[in-house]
Amino acid sequence: MNKKDMVDLIASCLGAGRMVRTYFRYDEDSWYYYYPTAVNERFLVGQEEDDFQLDGYHIRKISDLVKAEIRSDLCEQINIWNGVVNGIKGLDMDISSWPSVFRSAVLQDKLIIVEDDLNGVYRLGKIKKACARYVLLEDIDADGVIQEEPYRFPYSKITHVAWDTRYADNWYRYMKCHRNT
Repeated sequence: MNKKDMVDLIASCLGAGRMVRTYFRYDEDSWYYYYPTAVNERFLVGQEEDDFQLDGYHIRKISDLVKAEIRSDLCEQINIWNGVVNGIKGLDMDISSWPSVFRSAVLQDKLIIVEDDLNGVYRLGKIKKACARYVLLEDIDADGVIQEEPYRFPYSKITHVAWDTRYADNWYRYMKCHRNT
């Protein structure tokens, strides 16, 4: 299946409550399950399904996509039965480029996860500024300390962006209560 066929397959799931199983070149031993909320020739945006729960929004690059298939098994029916599909919500977000993604109102004042899966880079932070070739993040370390210098993440290195995940939301709530973030 070529990239266009995979994009078309993903697009067929938009608004239909259908889940897609995806494999990416940097992690072909693992798959990710998404209810797609947007797709184009550059990006896939979806709400991740994990053990019958939605876990945030995720953006991955189509250029990294190796395989996509509609998940059609009992899990799909269980998600309908227990109302998971009722939580699927599209976003008002321009996904034409990384700068437009990071300038989106949806991502402002949130803790987001930005990764370079090819090189093992993982950052959690708030967007400080979306520039032409990189995003500046107020980087938070594992002890909850906001680094003095923002982290400069080149768009060419980004493989994954996530927000409204249980992980990021728990960090945000803790930091807000204990560190006035």
